[in-house]
Amino acid sequence: LLQMDNHKVYRVGLVGFRGRGRGLANFWNAVPNAKLVALADDVKEHCDEAKELFPGLQTFNSHKEMLDNADIDILTVGTRPKYRPPIVKDGAETESVKAIYVEKPIANSLDQATAMIEQCKKTNTVFTVGNQRRWCPAWAKVRNSIKEGFIGRPTNGYAFWATSRVGSNGTHFFDAINFVLDSTPVEAIAKLDNQVDLTKMDDSPLTQGIKEDPGGLGVVTYDNDVRISYEFMPDTTNDYTFIFCGTKGRIEFNNDFSYLEYRARDEDSRSFRGNAKMTTRNFEVPETTDEIMVSNGYKEMIHCIETGAKSSSSGEIGRQALELIVAFHLSSEAGTTPINLPLAKSAHSKTLNIT
Repeated sequence: LLQMDNHKVYRVGLVGFRGRGRGLANFWNAVPNAKLVALADDVKEHCDEAKELFPGLQTFNSHKEMLDNADIDILTVGTRPKYRPPIVKDGAETESVKAIYVEKPIANSLDQATAMIEQCKKTNTVFTVGNQRRWCPAWAKVRNSIKEGFIGRPTNGYAFWATSRVGSNGTHFFDAINFVLDSTPVEAIAKLDNQVDLTKMDDSPLTQGIKEDPGGLGVVTYDNDVRISYEFMPDTTNDYTFIFCGTKGRIEFNNDFSYLEYRARDEDSRSFRGNAKMTTRNFEVPETTDEIMVSNGYKEMIHCIETGAKSSSSGEIGRQALELIVAFHLSSEAGTTPINLPLAKSAHSKTLNIT
């Protein structure tokens, strides 16, 4: 095992300083034993902006130039999925790089994801996928409470999100629900919709993105027999909502936990009729912000470097969320046919265009 080094400051490099990349850069400020020292972005204006925000930052026109010259310990990848595979490959092959953090979804195909995982294993590089809800104290509280029997035996649930995008948004919540249920999907049934109807929605780049990364609805069955219904149709606009139900109670909350309701009865039940009604009960969760979640993931990654521990959001975890995204596409293309998971090898090369 690697020894802890409380005095080392890890040198961090980032690829991509656009929407999400900016956030990933800022979140490193919350990690005391790491410093963002290098950025690769092929747009000069992005590099200039970053240098103003991070004094002393080295900037490069390509990730390869940064890897060859910046002597970084940790590579952070904030690009779109289609650009990630070669960046991860080159990062894993760079001697100084000890860990790689990539945004989700991990890639656009399962074959790409598998290759990235194997490349990091070959060079003993820690590989972390940014499923930040795994490092969220509030989501962890929900997960642990379900494990402790707060809702009895979990039976079913519901997940809703706006702005569609089964890939870009689905990767967040498919993984979050895998995490909360501590279970693996075994069947998916879905119907996707990539129609942009401007009589029902405002026009924007996100709206136009639905043409490539559609909305839809579906049902997933997990290996613990729980069923979760998903809805993310293009015309939905309400707050993201999650409900977990069991034989004793239910927990419902929105994405930032500004709303949460826990209802339960005293006794577990296998029947609806004749049982005591559920009553609202106290359920408090810790503060949650994007910075808390992602910086916790960064800190865990450094812990993995120093101790040899396995990431709680490994490449395999990221691949599992992508597999469910692919399954939704396959089910919809086959006329809402149930798709068994894990997927057959013939599906591993299916390449999506997740933006």
